[in-house]
Amino acid sequence: DGRKISDGPLYAPATINSIASNNKFQFWSNGAITDQRKWMLTVEYAAYLVQEAMKHGKFRNSEWCLAKPGGPWAACDVYLVTVKEWIKASNKEMAITYYLKFAISKTGQMLLSASNHPERT
Repeated sequence: DGRKISDGPLYAPATINSIASNNKFQFWSNGAITDQRKWMLTVEYAAYLVQEAMKHGKFRNSEWCLAKPGGPWAACDVYLVTVKEWIKASNKEMAITYYLKFAISKTGQMLLSASNHPERT
């Protein structure tokens, strides 16, 4: 895939944690906005997932991501992280693995989310 970037991760976990801990998080791409609505994610919860990914997640790869048809592009890191969530329909807590794809903005002040959804959804 021509979108893959070798030698990742691109961003230092400490930098990502610092930005996420201040909820400086934007649902940036059309896909991330769709994910946010579908899974009813708040900025705070999405930022929490990123922080959990930095502590307990697994780096998957780095790749170029498109915000919307025609651009802009961002160099993103992809992580998988498993968290426990209360699933109302099942009436129990279950482990959910999230697929998170994000970049740090040019200013270095914001995380730009390209994907934020349960894995394989």
